[in-house]
Amino acid sequence: MVAPASPAKASLVKPYCRSIKRGSLGSDIDGRSTAGKFLRRIEAELVEHVGGHPTFAEHLLIRRVARLSLQAESLDAKMASGDWTGHDAKTLGGINSAIRNALRDLGLKRKEKASSPSLAEIASRHAKADTAP
Repeated sequence: MVAPASPAKASLVKPYCRSIKRGSLGSDIDGRSTAGKFLRRIEAELVEHVGGHPTFAEHLLIRRVARLSLQAESLDAKMASGDWTGHDAKTLGGINSAIRNALRDLGLKRKEKASSPSLAEIASRHAKADTAP
C-alpha cells in the first residue's frame, strides 16, 4: 500500500513574524522598490496623522489603507494606459470606498502630538516649587 503524499505545509503567521514587523511592506514587497517606498510613505504620513503612536487597531487600519492605496495607484496607471475594463472600474470603486471607510475609522481630523512643555512652563513650575513651603 502506498502512503498518501503529505499536504504542503502552509506558512503560518506568528505573533513576532517578519511580515508583521515590516508593517505595510509585509514579507512580499521589497522596501527599496517604488511600491515599497510608496507604502512606507503612506504609512509614515498616516502614523503622523494619528499622533505618532497608533494603537494596534489603528496600525492595522494604516496597513490596510497603505495596501489599498497601492492597488488604487496601479489601477490608475492601468486606466492611463488605456487597457481599462468595466471590471477594473468596479474594482477601483470598491477600493476607493474601502480607503474612505478606513480613513473615516482612523479619524479625518489630525490628532495633535503630545507636545513638550515650553521653557517658560518649566521655569514657572520650578519657581512655584521653590516658593512652596
